[in-house]
Amino acid sequence: MTRQCLDKDIKITPVQGRVHVIFDDAEIASSLNALELDEPGAPLRIYVPRGDVREDVLEMSETHTTCPYKGVASYYNLKTLTADGPDQAWYYPDPCPLVEPIRDHLAFWGDRIEYRRSEV
Repeated sequence: MTRQCLDKDIKITPVQGRVHVIFDDAEIASSLNALELDEPGAPLRIYVPRGDVREDVLEMSETHTTCPYKGVASYYNLKTLTADGPDQAWYYPDPCPLVEPIRDHLAFWGDRIEYRRSEV
């Protein structure tokens, strides 16, 4: 299958300081290497390196979506002792060249997801 990737004015920049990802009041990720992806017409997204995410909260989902600018996204369900978050984390295992820096990074969304920043 040939991947079709379209061009768009997407900006990817390093986040200053440390990013903490909170799910249902529990920290599930902490990173000094997070990236902001600014895509016109879409909410600002923060991508955290997979190695900075707690593996014990990730459960592979069968969900996949396609973005013409980023590629095919794979999803994770989030699971803690107190909460489940279906399809609330995603990543691009083979991103389009335009967004190659987000390879091996996860983004999160949902009403129980909170991003906090702290100084190093």
